[in-house]
Amino acid sequence: MLTKKEMIKIEVREELRKELVTREIFEVTIQSLRNEMQERFNVVNERFNSVDEKFKSLHFKLNLFIAIALLALTFANPAFVALIQKMF
Repeated sequence: MLTKKEMIKIEVREELRKELVTREIFEVTIQSLRNEMQERFNVVNERFNSVDEKFKSLHFKLNLFIAIALLALTFANPAFVALIQKMF
């Protein structure tokens, strides 16, 4: 027959099993959280790639605009026009 101490020990153990998470449940939960975080990271990464492509396009357009503006300002400069006229 079980002693009172052993009965209390068994009851406490059973209560702890009901209240505490087992290692398997913990690992499954952690793995599902990792998967969810990986999915979210992939979505964010795709958005960053999209924004990066837009910035590359914008960078090219801005460089082109600057080049055209410099050429226009150069040819609109009277001193440059006079220099070109003297050369040709």
